[in-house]
Amino acid sequence: MSDGDNGDKFGVATAVALGVGGIVGGGIYAAIGIVVAAAGILTWFAYSLATVVVLSCAYAYIKLNEATETSGGSVSYIEELTGRSTIAGVVGWTLIVGYIGTMAMYAYAFGMYGQLLLGLEYVWGLPVRQFISVSVVAAFVGLNLFGAGSSAAVERYLVFVQAGIIAAFGLIGLWFGVTHYQLRLGFSELGLNPILAASVGFVSFEGWQLLFYDQEQFENSDETLAKGVFISIPIAAAIYVLVGFVITTLLPEEVIAAQPEPALLYGALAISKWLALAVGIAGLVSTASAINSTMFSEALFAKNLISDDILPDEMGEAGADAAPKRTVIVIGVLTAAFTALGSLEAVVEFASLAFIVVFGAMSALALTVRDEEGVDVNPVPPLLGMIGSAAFFVMLTWYLYSQLPAVFWLVVVIAAVVFTVEAMYFKRRTLSEGVREVEKRV
Repeated sequence: MSDGDNGDKFGVATAVALGVGGIVGGGIYAAIGIVVAAAGILTWFAYSLATVVVLSCAYAYIKLNEATETSGGSVSYIEELTGRSTIAGVVGWTLIVGYIGTMAMYAYAFGMYGQLLLGLEYVWGLPVRQFISVSVVAAFVGLNLFGAGSSAAVERYLVFVQAGIIAAFGLIGLWFGVTHYQLRLGFSELGLNPILAASVGFVSFEGWQLLFYDQEQFENSDETLAKGVFISIPIAAAIYVLVGFVITTLLPEEVIAAQPEPALLYGALAISKWLALAVGIAGLVSTASAINSTMFSEALFAKNLISDDILPDEMGEAGADAAPKRTVIVIGVLTAAFTALGSLEAVVEFASLAFIVVFGAMSALALTVRDEEGVDVNPVPPLLGMIGSAAFFVMLTWYLYSQLPAVFWLVVVIAAVVFTVEAMYFKRRTLSEGVREVEKRV
């Protein structure tokens, strides 16, 4: 199914649908409770602030995409525009782990919603949430191994279920709040908390950049992607702002603080049990779809990194026609481990840090190449994206250290392990190349 002139490729409508689905699909069910717990009544302000930074970073992505010949997103941009393969490798590895954290977040939310809908916490002494979360990851690993991964056409129509139900909940909740005189903007509580919350929930806005990994599926890719990204981010942001406003209107802050994970479901339950059921089912569909599409896109992304020697050959076959099976298995195992052993806060904050770093780096790259021939970049948006990302990184790190020390040290350990393994791999590859050069001379 195509919405473009070329029957084999997709147009702006599909790009927008995939963008909205990628952003809202799982993030609003997984992360919004964490953001509400941090920002309180000013959740809508936190999402509005994050939107400004994300749009600025998106501008940088679009301009970098127009300035390069290869498709593939941030790693390709760095390699082509700077020639620094090591920096490209750092960004590539950061994204791989960030996407694993994101899928773990989606799987956690899927398990939580499944547990709440079933009304069971333990079965035979085993935690239901972890079992459901690991099971859904295993199911999509199996689907991708058998070549039944993500489909742009299917994802496009799922968006109407995902975003439609959640938008309907927001509008119904807004009406409910108006009729019950409960609506509050909360400007009297304006302070540092909503700014911190914008960094805490930054991962909520990831997903649009996945469009750049498979540009060949779009007609007039540069123009289509630009329109798709600049339309989908404001639509997704409007849904986040509306729903965040409604949740903090319907629920007492102490309820959200006690159980941030199912905040969206409890907000719907405050209006109607049938609305709560619809939101719960939509949550399962949305988070499952988000796991599937992210796993498929990450496996293809990893395949490109393997072909560029950024990831080791042990991760999979670079010459595979579709997503390499070994790559899918490795990604699935790591995702299952994250979602089973980590807390929702840990995976949300880790993924947020990863995307803050990468989006900020792309903004900085757009600034450095703005004066090169053939590159037309307005310096204001990427400068705002770089400064905003840097500020978010500092604030989120400080927030974790001061408020959630256990999560902070877990993130530090994960980052240390990733960078240690990465450094060992690049050192091994450099030594191997040196040995081959010596052998050639001999």
